[in-house]
Amino acid sequence: MKIKLHPEKLKANLDTLGFLIDLLMITLVIANLTLILFDWFFQVSAFQQLLAHYLPAFHGFYRDTIHDDFLFYDLCFVAVYLTEFSVRWVVAIARGTYHRWFFYPFAHWYDLLGCIPVGSFRWLRILRVVNLLFRLQRMGIVDLSQTWLGQTLLKYYNIVVEEVSDRVVMQVLSGAQREVGGGSPLLHRIEREVLAPRQEKLVGFVAERIAVATRKTHSEYRDELAGYFAHLTDEAITRTQAGRRLAAIPVAGPRAIALLGEAVRETGSAFVDQLVDDLSSEAHRESLEQLLHDVVDAARGDGEKLDDLLRDTLLDILEQIKRQVAVQQWKLEEQVQDLQNKG
Repeated sequence: MKIKLHPEKLKANLDTLGFLIDLLMITLVIANLTLILFDWFFQVSAFQQLLAHYLPAFHGFYRDTIHDDFLFYDLCFVAVYLTEFSVRWVVAIARGTYHRWFFYPFAHWYDLLGCIPVGSFRWLRILRVVNLLFRLQRMGIVDLSQTWLGQTLLKYYNIVVEEVSDRVVMQVLSGAQREVGGGSPLLHRIEREVLAPRQEKLVGFVAERIAVATRKTHSEYRDELAGYFAHLTDEAITRTQAGRRLAAIPVAGPRAIALLGEAVRETGSAFVDQLVDDLSSEAHRESLEQLLHDVVDAARGDGEKLDDLLRDTLLDILEQIKRQVAVQQWKLEEQVQDLQNKG
């Protein structure tokens, strides 16, 4: 698997110059990190003795010329880094890359911290190389997706980004839960600024769903409903004194009861059919929506219960979001990949 270059995707002038600067900076940072690593080994006496034995001339040159003045040489690299950083900052301002001119240093914090020539801060310069490679990958000039290096960098970059972003989101959601649970004005703002402006659409949606559900349910349970009416009629006749007297009439009584039951059953079914038609009819949609508006307005009258309902609902929603955010997607992807490799 090789690194693929696509120089044809370069635009003239500025982008071409930026690409050459990126390559120069990658080479420079790698050389700088190599020098830092070598000087770190050079501080080990056993390594110095080994160099003095096999490469005495180089040992003496490095010890007297570079090692003793290592901070000076490192500051030379830092001067180049700061110059490149300043130029890119000016270009970002000119292009309007960020919403405010001072956002660039915050977005590239690792570049600034890496310029500090002290201890572990120097190793942040590795992130500069990674960032430059990702920028070239994003521009389509370099394709590292099929290389071991590119796949490794992308994998761990995604892991770091996911872990950091998950922690930030969890903190934000936990803060929102504390505000909601503590009786924050957020509930009133949600009711006033979120629900109220959308009441018309919500009522329209609910009215439509009621009409659709009513038609569907009635068509499925119409026969069962007619049987229920018949059962109610028989129960009422046997329990009432008038019904018992009617049933006691010889010959005509049972016939009258049967006709009465059939009439009640058909009347009840016709009544429900008409009610369903009215609810699902476009001609009566306005009345249904007005009824729902009245229900919503009546619910607002009991502000305490509505606040409790909104609070409990929001807390449950935020908790479910936190559970989903807490899922480490990169682990799931690794498990799927392992299963595919085993299969």
